[in-house]
Amino acid sequence: MSLPRLVTPSAASITKGGPLPTGAETGVPMIVAVTEDAASGGQIWTRICARRDGFPQVIHSSKRFAGPTGLEDYVGFGVSMALRVSVEREALVFRSAGYSLQLGSFRLPLPVWLAPGDMTVTHSDLGCGTFRFTLEIIHPRLGMLLRQSAVFREAAS
Repeated sequence: MSLPRLVTPSAASITKGGPLPTGAETGVPMIVAVTEDAASGGQIWTRICARRDGFPQVIHSSKRFAGPTGLEDYVGFGVSMALRVSVEREALVFRSAGYSLQLGSFRLPLPVWLAPGDMTVTHSDLGCGTFRFTLEIIHPRLGMLLRQSAVFREAAS
């Protein structure tokens, strides 16, 4: 087993439910629900990742207008990741811009050596109400820790 495969589950266990997918299965369904976060004015994202055996993994995070860039992904227990947003090759791209730990009213930036690596999330429109979601975490020393790619479509309401 490679070091990145050992590190990824540890990194994913930061919060209850884990902020990152822990399975390596392909071709399994996933449900994403986005609701308002009344406390922060942002959005709560809940992802249910099916597994072939056992219960699904449930991942929660909150996108909120806070932190040094004005947009962050909060995963619980005071842990957040500042985000920079851009459009590249007609895709919406979110890049990590530092990690921090909130302790009461104090926000402590995590040093680079303690951070999981550079995270990039890309939303690429595929037409007909579908888009590709790609998440990558690249550690400066360990290389690619995680790559997830999925195609989503808007549910009919």
